[in-house]
Amino acid sequence: MLDKITIIAFDLDDTLWPCMPTINHAEHTLYQWLEQNHPRITSTYNAQELVALRREFSARDPRYSVDLTSLRYDFLAFLGQQHDYDAHQVSQQGFEIFFNARQQVEFYDDVLPCLQRLKKRYQLGAISNGNASIEQVGLGHLIEHSVSASEFKVAKPDRLIFHRLAECFDALPEQIVYVGDHPVYDVVGPLEAGCQAIWINREGNLWPEHLAPPNYQISDLHQLESLLSVNRP
Repeated sequence: MLDKITIIAFDLDDTLWPCMPTINHAEHTLYQWLEQNHPRITSTYNAQELVALRREFSARDPRYSVDLTSLRYDFLAFLGQQHDYDAHQVSQQGFEIFFNARQQVEFYDDVLPCLQRLKKRYQLGAISNGNASIEQVGLGHLIEHSVSASEFKVAKPDRLIFHRLAECFDALPEQIVYVGDHPVYDVVGPLEAGCQAIWINREGNLWPEHLAPPNYQISDLHQLESLLSVNRP
Protein backbone atom coordinates (compact mmCIF):
# COMPACT_ATOMS: atom_id res chain seq x y z
CA MET A 1 0.00 0.00 0.00
CA LEU A 2 2.99 2.31 0.33
CA ASP A 3 3.65 2.18 -3.41
CA LYS A 4 1.11 4.99 -3.99
CA ILE A 5 2.87 7.36 -1.58
CA THR A 6 4.26 10.63 -2.93
CA ILE A 7 4.44 12.58 0.36
CA ILE A 8 6.05 11.66 3.67
CA ALA A 9 4.89 13.73 6.64
CA PHE A 10 6.51 13.64 10.05
CA ASP A 11 5.65 14.32 13.63
CA LEU A 12 8.41 16.41 15.23
CA ASP A 13 8.96 15.93 18.98
CA ASP A 14 10.23 12.42 19.82
CA THR A 15 10.22 11.57 16.12
CA LEU A 16 12.94 13.84 14.71
CA TRP A 17 14.45 14.92 18.06
CA PRO A 18 13.96 14.07 21.76
CA CYS A 19 11.23 16.27 23.19
CA MET A 20 11.86 16.60 26.91
CA PRO A 21 15.52 17.72 26.79
CA THR A 22 14.41 20.50 24.42
CA ILE A 23 11.47 21.59 26.58
CA ASN A 24 13.46 21.36 29.81
CA HIS A 25 16.17 23.57 28.30
CA ALA A 26 13.57 26.12 27.19
CA GLU A 27 11.87 26.11 30.60
CA HIS A 28 15.23 26.62 32.32
CA THR A 29 16.16 29.47 29.96
CA LEU A 30 12.82 31.18 30.60
CA TYR A 31 13.14 30.80 34.37
CA GLN A 32 16.63 32.31 34.33
CA TRP A 33 15.28 35.28 32.35
CA LEU A 34 12.42 35.74 34.81
CA GLU A 35 14.87 35.50 37.69
CA GLN A 36 17.01 38.29 36.22
CA ASN A 37 14.23 40.56 34.99
CA HIS A 38 11.13 39.82 37.06
CA PRO A 39 12.40 38.50 40.40
CA ARG A 40 9.10 38.87 42.23
CA ILE A 41 7.81 35.97 40.13
CA THR A 42 10.71 33.64 40.90
CA SER A 43 10.74 34.60 44.57
CA THR A 44 7.17 33.27 44.71
CA TYR A 45 7.63 30.13 42.59
CA ASN A 46 10.60 27.87 42.02
CA ALA A 47 11.02 26.33 38.57
CA GLN A 48 9.05 23.16 39.35
CA GLU A 49 6.22 25.12 40.95
CA LEU A 50 5.99 27.37 37.91
CA VAL A 51 5.61 24.37 35.60
CA ALA A 52 2.93 22.90 37.86
CA LEU A 53 1.10 26.23 37.94
CA ARG A 54 1.17 26.46 34.15
CA ARG A 55 -0.38 23.00 33.87
CA GLU A 56 -3.10 24.08 36.28
CA PHE A 57 -3.60 27.30 34.31
CA SER A 58 -3.98 25.35 31.06
CA ALA A 59 -7.17 23.75 32.38
CA ARG A 60 -8.89 27.14 32.46
CA ASP A 61 -9.57 27.30 28.74
CA PRO A 62 -10.16 24.35 26.38
CA ARG A 63 -8.48 26.18 23.50
CA TYR A 64 -5.13 25.75 25.23
CA SER A 65 -5.24 22.03 24.43
CA VAL A 66 -4.76 22.88 20.74
CA ASP A 67 -2.89 26.19 21.08
CA LEU A 68 0.25 25.94 23.19
CA THR A 69 1.45 29.30 21.93
CA SER A 70 -1.57 31.12 23.35
CA LEU A 71 -1.17 29.15 26.56
CA ARG A 72 2.41 30.38 26.96
CA TYR A 73 1.52 34.00 26.17
CA ASP A 74 -1.49 34.07 28.48
CA PHE A 75 0.27 32.33 31.34
CA LEU A 76 3.17 34.77 31.25
CA ALA A 77 0.72 37.69 31.16
CA PHE A 78 -1.04 36.20 34.17
CA LEU A 79 2.26 35.95 36.06
CA GLY A 80 3.16 39.51 35.19
CA GLN A 81 -0.20 40.86 36.32
CA GLN A 82 -0.14 38.75 39.48
CA HIS A 83 3.24 40.20 40.48
CA ASP A 84 2.64 43.84 39.51
CA TYR A 85 4.67 43.90 36.30
CA ASP A 86 3.66 45.04 32.83
CA ALA A 87 1.73 41.92 31.77
CA HIS A 88 2.12 42.60 28.05
CA GLN A 89 5.87 43.04 28.34
CA VAL A 90 6.34 39.89 30.41
CA SER A 91 4.19 37.96 27.95
CA GLN A 92 5.82 39.20 24.75
CA GLN A 93 9.43 39.13 25.89
CA GLY A 94 9.07 35.95 27.94
CA PHE A 95 7.48 34.02 25.10
CA GLU A 96 10.24 35.11 22.72
CA ILE A 97 12.86 33.86 25.20
CA PHE A 98 11.08 30.51 25.58
CA PHE A 99 10.29 30.11 21.88
CA ASN A 100 13.83 30.75 20.70
CA ALA A 101 15.22 28.27 23.24
CA ARG A 102 12.53 25.75 22.25
CA GLN A 103 13.93 25.71 18.70
CA GLN A 104 17.37 24.57 19.88
CA VAL A 105 16.81 20.90 19.14
CA GLU A 106 19.30 18.06 18.86
CA PHE A 107 18.28 15.79 16.00
CA TYR A 108 18.53 12.04 16.27
CA ASP A 109 21.61 10.94 14.32
CA ASP A 110 19.63 9.39 11.48
CA VAL A 111 17.37 12.36 10.80
CA LEU A 112 19.30 14.79 8.60
CA PRO A 113 21.03 12.28 6.31
CA CYS A 114 17.83 10.28 5.83
CA LEU A 115 15.67 13.33 5.17
CA GLN A 116 18.17 14.59 2.62
CA ARG A 117 17.94 11.30 0.72
CA LEU A 118 14.16 11.00 1.05
CA LYS A 119 13.77 14.55 -0.26
CA LYS A 120 15.13 13.38 -3.62
CA ARG A 121 12.24 10.91 -4.05
CA TYR A 122 9.32 12.36 -2.07
CA GLN A 123 7.78 15.61 -0.99
CA LEU A 124 8.22 16.07 2.76
CA GLY A 125 5.79 17.61 5.25
CA ALA A 126 5.21 17.88 8.98
CA ILE A 127 2.34 18.09 11.44
CA SER A 128 2.82 18.92 15.10
CA ASN A 129 0.66 19.56 18.14
CA GLY A 130 3.55 21.64 19.51
CA ASN A 131 4.98 24.97 18.39
CA ALA A 132 8.37 24.08 16.99
CA SER A 133 9.28 26.09 13.87
CA ILE A 134 10.50 24.06 10.90
CA GLU A 135 12.54 27.02 9.70
CA GLN A 136 14.13 27.83 13.05
CA VAL A 137 15.11 24.26 13.89
CA GLY A 138 16.90 24.05 10.54
CA LEU A 139 14.56 21.94 8.40
CA GLY A 140 13.13 24.63 6.14
CA HIS A 141 15.17 23.43 3.16
CA LEU A 142 13.82 19.89 3.53
CA ILE A 143 10.23 20.20 4.76
CA GLU A 144 8.00 21.78 2.12
CA HIS A 145 4.82 22.28 4.17
CA SER A 146 4.24 22.22 7.91
CA VAL A 147 0.97 22.42 9.85
CA SER A 148 0.83 23.11 13.59
CA ALA A 149 -2.10 22.80 15.95
CA SER A 150 -1.31 26.24 17.38
CA GLU A 151 -1.79 27.85 13.96
CA PHE A 152 -4.64 25.70 12.66
CA LYS A 153 -6.51 25.49 16.01
CA VAL A 154 -7.07 21.77 15.47
CA ALA A 155 -4.84 19.10 16.97
CA LYS A 156 -3.95 15.53 16.13
CA PRO A 157 -5.61 13.03 16.02
CA ASP A 158 -8.42 15.10 14.44
CA ARG A 159 -8.58 14.16 10.77
CA LEU A 160 -8.96 17.82 9.78
CA ILE A 161 -5.31 18.58 10.50
CA PHE A 162 -4.20 15.75 8.20
CA HIS A 163 -6.59 16.94 5.52
CA ARG A 164 -5.17 20.45 5.92
CA LEU A 165 -1.69 19.13 5.12
CA ALA A 166 -3.05 17.30 2.07
CA GLU A 167 -4.56 20.62 0.89
CA CYS A 168 -1.17 22.31 1.29
CA PHE A 169 0.28 19.79 -1.15
CA ASP A 170 -2.81 19.79 -3.38
CA ALA A 171 -2.86 16.04 -2.83
CA LEU A 172 -5.20 13.31 -1.64
CA PRO A 173 -4.79 11.88 1.89
CA GLU A 174 -3.99 8.46 0.44
CA GLN A 175 -0.86 9.92 -1.15
CA ILE A 176 0.54 10.71 2.33
CA VAL A 177 2.27 8.44 4.79
CA TYR A 178 2.57 9.88 8.27
CA VAL A 179 5.47 8.92 10.55
CA GLY A 180 5.31 9.53 14.29
CA ASP A 181 5.82 8.09 17.75
CA HIS A 182 2.38 8.44 19.35
CA PRO A 183 0.03 5.46 18.77
CA VAL A 184 -3.16 7.55 18.72
CA TYR A 185 -2.00 10.94 17.41
CA ASP A 186 0.41 9.58 14.82
CA VAL A 187 -1.06 6.22 13.77
CA VAL A 188 -4.78 6.04 14.52
CA GLY A 189 -5.30 9.71 13.57
CA PRO A 190 -3.79 9.61 10.09
CA LEU A 191 -5.37 6.23 9.31
CA GLU A 192 -8.81 7.61 10.15
CA ALA A 193 -8.03 10.59 7.92
CA GLY A 194 -7.33 8.28 4.97
CA CYS A 195 -3.54 8.50 5.09
CA GLN A 196 -1.06 5.70 5.60
CA ALA A 197 0.80 5.58 8.92
CA ILE A 198 4.11 4.26 10.20
CA TRP A 199 4.82 3.99 13.91
CA ILE A 200 8.37 5.04 14.81
CA ASN A 201 9.27 3.35 18.09
CA ARG A 202 12.71 4.64 19.03
CA GLU A 203 12.49 3.59 22.69
CA GLY A 204 11.24 0.03 22.28
CA ASN A 205 7.84 0.81 23.80
CA LEU A 206 4.96 -1.66 23.85
CA TRP A 207 2.05 -0.96 21.56
CA PRO A 208 -1.19 -0.34 23.53
CA GLU A 209 -3.19 -3.58 23.75
CA HIS A 210 -6.54 -1.86 23.18
CA LEU A 211 -5.50 -0.61 19.75
CA ALA A 212 -5.23 -2.59 16.53
CA PRO A 213 -1.54 -3.19 15.83
CA PRO A 214 0.15 -0.84 13.35
CA ASN A 215 0.66 -1.96 9.78
CA TYR A 216 4.25 -0.73 9.85
CA GLN A 217 6.75 -0.21 12.65
CA ILE A 218 10.28 1.18 12.51
CA SER A 219 12.88 2.22 15.06
CA ASP A 220 14.66 4.90 13.00
CA LEU A 221 14.55 6.61 9.61
CA HIS A 222 17.05 4.20 8.09
CA GLN A 223 14.37 1.55 8.47
CA LEU A 224 11.87 3.96 6.90
CA GLU A 225 14.09 4.21 3.83
CA SER A 226 14.32 0.43 3.60
CA LEU A 227 10.58 -0.02 4.04
CA LEU A 228 9.77 2.50 1.32
CA SER A 229 12.36 0.99 -1.04
CA VAL A 230 10.75 -2.45 -0.68
CA ASN A 231 7.34 -0.97 -1.44
CA ARG A 232 8.37 1.08 -4.47
CA PRO A 233 7.00 -0.18 -7.81
